[in-house]
Amino acid sequence: MMRLKLFSCGAVISLIASFSFASASELDVRSRTTVFEGPYTAEVVRVIDGDTVEAVVALWPGLIAHYSIRVRGIDAPEIRGAACEKEQEWGLRAKQQVERLYPVGTSIRLKDVQYDVWSGRMLADIQRFRSDRWLSLSKELLDRGLAVAWETDSTEVPWCLLISDEATPPDVMSD
Repeated sequence: MMRLKLFSCGAVISLIASFSFASASELDVRSRTTVFEGPYTAEVVRVIDGDTVEAVVALWPGLIAHYSIRVRGIDAPEIRGAACEKEQEWGLRAKQQVERLYPVGTSIRLKDVQYDVWSGRMLADIQRFRSDRWLSLSKELLDRGLAVAWETDSTEVPWCLLISDEATPPDVMSD
């Protein structure tokens, strides 16, 4: 029977650096700004909200790590802590869309992985494979109008101002 070991965030980052790059000595593995190119294979455990998933990441055979991963390059409306009812409604719709496109058990690819500004969470490009190509979760949500382009150093998105009172969130669509 194979045993899987679960490691701490810092230990995993150091470990990844040791085998992911030709010269790990060039990387500052302790820096929160270091970007690990990947790709890394992972599996969706749950969808937290429109721009965050929880996943089990395969580091090498028998070694996995469990992370919350924020989607790089976008911001989706909040569900918890929403500033208004419309933001929460749109946030729920964004989460439902991600649950439909990336259901529990979906194999995903993570690229350009780094620490997020929120403790313990990672930031990465999240992709899924559909028949002939890799699809980017950020692009899928942007294309469906359920997120806006956003970077870590950007100001908070004023969702309650962006979403008009008569606007309704787009329907959840399949592939």
